[in-house]
Amino acid sequence: MSLHSSLPFPAIAATLLSTSSFGALIAGDVAIVGFQASGVTTDSVSFVTFVDLAPGTVLYFTDNGWTGSAFRGVSATDGDGNENLMRFTVVNTIVAGTIIGSKTSSADYAWTLSGLIGPGTSAYGQLSLSSTGEQVTILQSTNPANPIFSDFTALYNFDNTSAYEAATTSATGSLAPGLIQGTSAVLLTNLANSATFNLGTLTSGTQAEWLAAIGVEANWTFGTGTADAGAGFINVVPAPGALALLGCAGLVGSRRRRSAR
Repeated sequence: MSLHSSLPFPAIAATLLSTSSFGALIAGDVAIVGFQASGVTTDSVSFVTFVDLAPGTVLYFTDNGWTGSAFRGVSATDGDGNENLMRFTVVNTIVAGTIIGSKTSSADYAWTLSGLIGPGTSAYGQLSLSSTGEQVTILQSTNPANPIFSDFTALYNFDNTSAYEAATTSATGSLAPGLIQGTSAVLLTNLANSATFNLGTLTSGTQAEWLAAIGVEANWTFGTGTADAGAGFINVVPAPGALALLGCAGLVGSRRRRSAR
């Protein structure tokens, strides 16, 4: 989109500040902040969004590792690969800073954990996670019939195996294209039942500051408990450049109002 747009400046500013204006996200717009394996019932993860998620936005979560060219086992006739795939759909706007668990429910969103994905007999399902080595990737896709086979954008990866490697088993995996350790991925070395990012690491911060904090293992707590990864909220503030842009938008709007008198 050219900045020489017919949109009024405040509208341009709002568009620049919200990468999810049309539901499309980029790497690091969401992050995994909770992981629970070997639970009493089912395993779970939790994630935070750093941008407002518009109604209709769809995210996919898979525990299939990346082989270097594809998610392990995913094919034209196998939509969930060797492991699992779940879908998250935004119903009402979800504001930046919101933390959501894969076992939480709300009128603002819906988890799809059953039903056919599309190709063959593959079905959506809750992730089946292991404390002895796991990867979880969040994605978007423009291929709803087979979302992690092609036409997807990787947004964030969680890995607790100490290293990235080509996926050959359920405990291995590398980073999907576009993901970077520390800013759109976290690599942990502690193989525990649970891993939770310490929300008190920052009282508030920009998206970049929160992502940097989440990417540091020392800011995580590990345990042997079986409590599912849950919900919460963090304070996400606009980056200085975004604040300046909003200030310019307000100034332009003020000048226009005065000149119209």
